[in-house]
Amino acid sequence: MKKLIHRAGGAGALGRAVWALSIKALPAFYGLGIIFVLLRALPVEEYGSYGVAWAFLNVAAMCTRGLWSFTLVQKWASGAGEQVLGALVGLSFGTTLLGIAAGYLILPALGLSMTETTLTCFALLVLVPRDLAMALAWAESRFRRVFIIEACYFMGSLLGFVILAQQGELTTTVSALAVNTGAIILSSVAGIIRHPIVLRPTFRLSDYKAASSYGKWTGVMAIGDIYFQQGDLLVLGAVLSPVILAPYIAAKTFLRLFALVSQAMNFLLYPMAARLAAEGDLPRLASKLRLALIGVWALGIPAALVLWAYADPVIPSLLGEKYVEAIPFVLALLVPALLEPLSSTGVHILVGLGQPRYAIPVIITVMVLNAVANLLLANFYDLSAAPWVLAASYLILGSVLQTRVWKVLRS
Repeated sequence: MKKLIHRAGGAGALGRAVWALSIKALPAFYGLGIIFVLLRALPVEEYGSYGVAWAFLNVAAMCTRGLWSFTLVQKWASGAGEQVLGALVGLSFGTTLLGIAAGYLILPALGLSMTETTLTCFALLVLVPRDLAMALAWAESRFRRVFIIEACYFMGSLLGFVILAQQGELTTTVSALAVNTGAIILSSVAGIIRHPIVLRPTFRLSDYKAASSYGKWTGVMAIGDIYFQQGDLLVLGAVLSPVILAPYIAAKTFLRLFALVSQAMNFLLYPMAARLAAEGDLPRLASKLRLALIGVWALGIPAALVLWAYADPVIPSLLGEKYVEAIPFVLALLVPALLEPLSSTGVHILVGLGQPRYAIPVIITVMVLNAVANLLLANFYDLSAAPWVLAASYLILGSVLQTRVWKVLRS
C-alpha cells in the first residue's frame, strides 16, 4: 500500500511539473512569435515604443499582482485565504487605478502618443480579473485551468500578430498594443467564467488590514522580479530614445526565454513552500529546491553555449538584419540569464515560507543600485554596460538570497 501511495504521489508530482512546464511553454511560443513576427513586421522605432509601453505595463501589473495576487496564493495555499479574498479584489482594482494615473504621466514623457498610452492603461485595468483568477487556480494547484487562462492571452496575441502581419497591418505600435489588449480581454473572460468571485470586492476595513499586512512583502518581491526582466528599460528610456533602446529590448527577449524554465520551477516552489512550511517539512523543500536549480542549469547552460557559438548567423536569421546590433547584447545577456535562477528561486522560497523580511531589503537595495548604475553608465558611457549591470545585480541578489534560504532550510 505504501508503494502505491508513493507511486501515486510521484505521478501527481510529475503531472504538476508537466503542467507547470506547459504553462511556461506558452510565453516561450509567444516569445518566438515576437522574434519571427512582431520584430520583423514593426519598424525599429515602432518596436522601441512598443517595448517601452509593454515594459511599463508589465512593471505596473506586477506591482498589483505582487501586492495582492501573490498574497492570495500564499494565504489560500496555507488555508487562510477566504477571509481576505474580497479585500484583495478591492485592493487590486484600487492599486491598478493608481498605476493607470502613473501611466498617463510617465508614458507621454517617454515619447508615447496618447492613443498608445490609453491602450496600455486599458490593458492594465483588464488584467486584474485575469490575474486574480489565475492566483486562485494556482493556489489550488488547478494547473490545467491556469493553462487555459494563459493560453487565451499568449496564443491569442500570437494569432493576432500573425493575422495582422499577413494582411500588412502590423506596422505600428498601436496595432501591436491592440492585439495584446484584445487577447487580455479574452484571457480575463476565461478567468471570470471559472472564478466570477474575482469581480466581487468586500468593503470591511478589518479584511483590508489583514490582506495588506502580507501584501507589502510579496509586492516588493514581484516588483523586483519584473524590474530586472523589463523595468530597467524604463530607467534607460529616461536617457535614451526608443530607437537606441530597440536592439537591447530585442536582445532581452532571449533573456526572458531563458527565464521561463526557472519561472516554471518557481510556479511549483512558491505554493509548495507555503504548504511545507505549514507542515514543518523543510528538508523536503530543500531537496526540491536543489533539484530545481540542477534542472534549470542542465537546460540553460547547454542552450547558452550553443547560442554563444552560433550567435552571428542565428541572431540575424531570427531577428532580421535590422537587428544585427543586438548580437553583442544577446551574448552579454547570457551571463545574467544563467545567474537569474539563483535570485528568483531564492526570493520565491523565502516569501513562500512567510519570511519575506529577509528578502525585501536586499531586493530594494540592488534595484536602487541597478537603476543608478544604468542611468550613469547609459548617460556618460553607452548602452553596452547595461547587460553587465544586470549580471552584477543578479549575482549579488542571488548570492545573498540563497545564503539566507539555505540557512532557514537547515535550521
